Amino acid sequence: MTASDLSQASTCARQTMELLPVLRRWVTARVHVAGVDTGLSLRQYAALRGICDGASSPGELARLWQVTPAVITGVIDRLERQGLVQRDPVPEDRRRLRLALTDAGIQASKEVEWALTGDLAAQLATAAPDELAELGRAIELLQRTFAALDARPPRPVPASPGDDMPGRDDDAVTNEMGVSQATGLNTVPLGGRSPGRED
Repeated sequence: MTASDLSQASTCARQTMELLPVLRRWVTARVHVAGVDTGLSLRQYAALRGICDGASSPGELARLWQVTPAVITGVIDRLERQGLVQRDPVPEDRRRLRLALTDAGIQASKEVEWALTGDLAAQLATAAPDELAELGRAIELLQRTFAALDARPPRPVPASPGDDMPGRDDDAVTNEMGVSQATGLNTVPLGGRSPGRED
């Protein structure tokens, strides 16, 4: 690799990283709007997607997010109370329970996904066909790059509960008005009850 190639690769890496905060803010906002009817936060939607993609236990989700199982347990408990997730006995070991989406959980996950991909697709449709083809090639390159990076042995990094997933803090203690005592943000979905309260 020449110095010029390395410089170009460094520029592309920096531009990719600069996209992350923008994408994070947009996804957080869209999931909040799309999840108003079900009271879903970004973290809860991510849990639904993780289970849909094959994560069958809180431990698997914790490893996926690189957080403690306690963080995941709070999210799963809320999803179960909302009727979106259930714990099924494992046939070969009935002492263990496997996470699964209910029909309502599958539908809620699809509704949020449709909202995200629909908005993004509508905006991308304004681009020229050759631009979309170029974007497709760039995305394929990024997928290969991150797959290669992900295959490397992980470095031990202490997990920070505040960095696991963006969005409303599903594990924060809320008062009777649905206001997070950790953040001061109102966590009550429109027309719903506080996710921090027992019903």
